Amino acid sequence: MKLLKKNIIVSLLLIFHLIGMLGLSFQSSQDVFLFLTPYHLLFTFILIFIYKNYTKKFFQLTALIFLLGFFIEVLGVYSGFLFGDYIYGDGLGLKIFNVPLVIGLNWFILVYASRGIVNYFLKNNVIQVLLSSLLMVLLDLLIEPVAITFDWWSWGLGYVPFSNYLMWFLVAFVMQIIISLKKYEISKSIAISLFLAQLIFFTYLNIIVV
Repeated sequence: MKLLKKNIIVSLLLIFHLIGMLGLSFQSSQDVFLFLTPYHLLFTFILIFIYKNYTKKFFQLTALIFLLGFFIEVLGVYSGFLFGDYIYGDGLGLKIFNVPLVIGLNWFILVYASRGIVNYFLKNNVIQVLLSSLLMVLLDLLIEPVAITFDWWSWGLGYVPFSNYLMWFLVAFVMQIIISLKKYEISKSIAISLFLAQLIFFTYLNIIVV
């Protein structure tokens, strides 16, 4: 039963990323799929949530990463010196303190996906933390041009500053340490599927849309 549930969740993750990728590729459907973007992030989180069977550790970890990710973004938006000078557009849904609520979920999703794929290949905890943090920066390199194109956020300088990637690594590093300290077990098959789906999704959009 658990294997069936895992296979269903993996299939849904891949299918929804594929549909979203294609929907954002065409002008005729772009507006609809841009509107659905925050719900796509929420749906992805719910699938991970369902698989973990609502454990206390899952709630604790999610809350920690969500709050850390959300409030570091709030500080970043208002200060202009952490990630750089940037603002969020309206494409990611409801905002509090000028930061979309789903950004906290996005941090969790990226942490989960990157750590799962690293854990599959490596067992050394220090290397896991470092490499998964670097993978999150790699994903951000792909996300940034797409996000700017779709006005999910924009940069005051007109380009993405190096400080953004440095801060991404530092925040990701702290989050990956939290994963280690909590001894949180990640489903490798779901995490790998999610990471590859995100990698293909943003690589494709960089080629087709940006």
